[in-house]
Amino acid sequence: MSTSCRPIARLFGAAAVVVSGLACGPDSSATRITQPAAPSLGSSTDRQRLPHAEAEAALASVLAANDRATISAPSLVPPGAPLAPFIEARLYSIANLAVHDALNAIIPRFARYADTGPLVPDANAAAAVLKAAHDAIVGAAPAAQAAVDTWYAGQIAGLAGSDGLANGVALGARVAAAILANRANDGVAGGGVAPYTPGTNPGDYRFTFPFNTPGFDFFGTGGFADASRWGNTVAPFVLTSASQFRAPPPYGAASNAAAVLTPLYTADFNEVKALGCMGCAARTAEQTEIALFWMENSPTGWNRIARTVADQRNLDAWDAARLFAVLAVSEFDAYTASLESKYFYNFWRPVTAVALAGTDNNPATASAAGWEVLAFPTPPVPDYPSAHSTAGGAAAAVIEALVPGRGQAITTTSGSLPGVSRTFASVADAQDENAASRIYIGYHFRHATVEGIAQGRRVGAYVASHVLLPVTKEER
Repeated sequence: MSTSCRPIARLFGAAAVVVSGLACGPDSSATRITQPAAPSLGSSTDRQRLPHAEAEAALASVLAANDRATISAPSLVPPGAPLAPFIEARLYSIANLAVHDALNAIIPRFARYADTGPLVPDANAAAAVLKAAHDAIVGAAPAAQAAVDTWYAGQIAGLAGSDGLANGVALGARVAAAILANRANDGVAGGGVAPYTPGTNPGDYRFTFPFNTPGFDFFGTGGFADASRWGNTVAPFVLTSASQFRAPPPYGAASNAAAVLTPLYTADFNEVKALGCMGCAARTAEQTEIALFWMENSPTGWNRIARTVADQRNLDAWDAARLFAVLAVSEFDAYTASLESKYFYNFWRPVTAVALAGTDNNPATASAAGWEVLAFPTPPVPDYPSAHSTAGGAAAAVIEALVPGRGQAITTTSGSLPGVSRTFASVADAQDENAASRIYIGYHFRHATVEGIAQGRRVGAYVASHVLLPVTKEER
């Protein structure tokens, strides 16, 4: 998972379980059209266009709505609490899908996700986007309402006197209601939180400190594992099931006990032991920077990258809205797929592996007293596969599919390491560094990151080719 941890109250997953202490955040009814590959942005035929001023206003509203969703995300948890990335991704998905559906109910360039109402060609596009974003964000994050109300009032006031204003507002309300109804019973309310009993064999996941202390023993099983039932109880946005792209067994072994005896595990163990600890002298200054730079939640970081790509490629409102929406749902589905795999295999974290190396039956591994991760604590979910890497793989696959030109350089920043920028030759390079960061921070073995990317790219490619596809003239 991708959040730092500190002493505060925490709302684990989406469940109404607020705890005190040191904590961290780690069937859609939409129509899905199967195609072998995702058409790139702007590939629909016979495109209709708005007058220039209206088109610019629509794009500005799309960007403002996207900003407001990210600003609203912290309201999903108690003040000061870390936000689980899979919860954050749900808000971004709902908000960006509402915006997308609003635009495509005016000029139908791409298939809508939840809204099935009639087209409203005379609706003001900017107003429809703003109202859709307002209602979707408030519906998905009620605690944000006061701030979102103020934002919306200021934005809509700037459109006073515009043609189609009332129709735009009505349309925005309609599409937001549709996506909120679509996700009303998606299983997120329970957060996937349930009793969890760790295994006892080498390689089996164990509760990690401080989640193995009495303060976190909510169910009488000795500790806490977050979202342990998420993959079995939460509906993806686009995937047919959370297990659709399940990762292969860790290290290709028949059991976790056998996995820790493989040469590849041994190499991975010694790598993360040398590079991932708080005081590891072998980790370079740049590796430390990479670890901390990518520590922020993936939905936030990859949305920022998508914004950069949209700006560099001069995407219009329709193309930008589609990119943001497809990216968001791919992040949600990537986390859902990863959590399903994590709790299917239940592989232990490096901090446990180093502590118990003397009992893993592998003579090439050795324990190290006091070994601790660079950014304490380890998130309370199993190691394999790395969800952070899965999210990065999905995001990169979506951007590559929807905005061809993967070699274009991008520069991005980070909320977890302010003031630092990093530049990449492609989103694939950013994806790879994002994954490597989880080794340098001590959270994952390399194999978990490699398979996480692979799982994420499968998720991203599937999502990009199955949702919000271009519509033909005949389908409009």
